[in-house]
Amino acid sequence: MTVKLYDLDSHLSEFSATVLSCENAVAVLDKTAFFPEGGGQTSDTGEIDGVKVQDVQIKDGVIYHYLENDIEVGKTVNCKIDWDERFRKMQNHSGEHIISGLVHSLYGYDNVGFHLSKSEMTMDFSGMLSRDDLNKIELLANKAVWENVKFNCYYPESLDRLEYRSKLDLSEDVRIVEIEGYDRCACCAPHVNTSSEIGVIKILNFEKCKGGVRLWVKCGTDALADYNLKYQNALKISSLLCAEQNNIAEAVEKQLEIEGNLKYKITDLKRRLIEEKVKSFNGESRISAEFECDMDIKELQHYADALYKKAGGIRAVFSGKENEYFFAIVGEEAPLMDLFLKMKQSLNIRGGGRGSMVQGTVFAKRDEILKIML
Repeated sequence: MTVKLYDLDSHLSEFSATVLSCENAVAVLDKTAFFPEGGGQTSDTGEIDGVKVQDVQIKDGVIYHYLENDIEVGKTVNCKIDWDERFRKMQNHSGEHIISGLVHSLYGYDNVGFHLSKSEMTMDFSGMLSRDDLNKIELLANKAVWENVKFNCYYPESLDRLEYRSKLDLSEDVRIVEIEGYDRCACCAPHVNTSSEIGVIKILNFEKCKGGVRLWVKCGTDALADYNLKYQNALKISSLLCAEQNNIAEAVEKQLEIEGNLKYKITDLKRRLIEEKVKSFNGESRISAEFECDMDIKELQHYADALYKKAGGIRAVFSGKENEYFFAIVGEEAPLMDLFLKMKQSLNIRGGGRGSMVQGTVFAKRDEILKIML
């Protein structure tokens, strides 16, 4: 059995220990402050005598440290936890307990899923919550932070008559994390000493999940980093739109309206341009290929079909850039398919069709396309 120093002091970041065994860069110490993966939380990382600790796992009370290299058995080693990583996990996990306690007391829902990694924290509850519910929970959770309530972590002598939350049916070695006035829950992970260490709790997003709800939450340093990223984005958007930061949503909506009106006008101008081109088309040759700028596939289809209806034959229209063109070709089925087969045999084409139209993308130069078609 490895002595769990993280149970005794969650803020212990450096310690000495004796190496009991080390095989294939997997070391066992007589005691450790490295928290192993468990309870939905990834393990601590750090160093043992300068050798990187990449992962930590626990099995039958023995804690295994997965290292970059072997270390000497029997040696007393200096160990150092990546404290920044540990502390951000404690902030997030402790914030999760506050939220889960509030959800349980206010709505009676159970926490049925929890995941805390280097990039995100999610929690699942057994019932649905609205945005208004979450705003209320978020405010109360932050009030708990402001009240600087104490976190008590202990192994009770007896579980009789002790009410606590737990995802599992536990009967022994149950470690309780109690937040004065807010929650009591079974948990094996390190936590903050007092709620003020969490800093801030922010519910970012939520969605329906397995008949309940999944929340995305960030606390402490993670919440600050998230705010800073969004602030920089808001600052850039406000500068681009010449709008105050608190009004950027309204400014974006206005810009989208302007863009929509411009797209409508451009579409109308393209339609009129196609009509004029069709009017001036003489259709003397049986096969023709037109190359146009900035037309989408629907416009190409409309243009090719209009040419065919006026002059018959096979009418192809291309739009794009050198070596990559979108196309639509309209004509009588049999000769059209013969031509398309010839193009596919000689050119790199993605697409197809049936009846009187084929469409797709051709990866070739203009001269190469014309050589095959005409």
